[in-house]
This record gives sequence, C-alpha cells and structure tokens, in this order.
Amino acid sequence: MSLKDQPVFRTVQAPDSYPRTTSAAVRYVPILKDEVVIGYLWAATTDDAARYVPREQAGDAAFDAAVAWTQRLRWAKANGVTPLRALRHWAGEAEDPRAGRVPVGRPFELASLEALVELAADG
Repeated sequence: MSLKDQPVFRTVQAPDSYPRTTSAAVRYVPILKDEVVIGYLWAATTDDAARYVPREQAGDAAFDAAVAWTQRLRWAKANGVTPLRALRHWAGEAEDPRAGRVPVGRPFELASLEALVELAADG
C-alpha cells in the first residue's frame, strides 16, 4: 500500500442501533442549539426506526450534532427505549454543547421520511 492508495475501512464492531430508514410515516422533533433548529430527530410511526437528520442551512453544528445523536440513539436502543419514546426522552433537558436540545412539546408528523429530509434540506 502506498500513500496514493485509498484506505479501506471495515467496521469490526458497532453497537446496535435502530434501522435508519422507513417507508412509514414519521414523527419528529426539532433539535435546537442556541435557539436555532439544527436538525430533526425522527421515529417511524411503526416504532421500528429512528435517526437524526441535520438541517443543511445550520452548517457544521448540525452535522457535528449527528455524532452525538447517533450515540444517544445507540444508548436508547441498548437500554430498551423504543424509537417513539426516544423522541421524548431528552425533551426539556438542558442544552448539550454538541447535541443541542429537544424542546418540550408534542412531536410533529409527516407522511414520509423523504418529506422530512426535504424539510431539512430546504431550511
């Protein structure tokens, strides 16, 4: 292997996580950092999938938060928290410097994950 070769990465072990896609409707909550929406945490209405979607207009903070939300969702899965319950699990907690915060309130709902991805892309 030379320095010109592209490295090949292989996951040896990773914690369990919820499926990252769904064909079902999704419930979601905004993720705020300094009162700016940086992304959305969603769960499938079928309660079998969840993920964080960064809001493109929010820049680096939105993408940096994805690491923290991946860790949080893996923790939730490992501790038997359902995806829909995970939406409310962090609601009202103090703002985390990396993950932001989930405001108190009921989740919103969209007909598809694609609609939420479009919302995140449009700002």
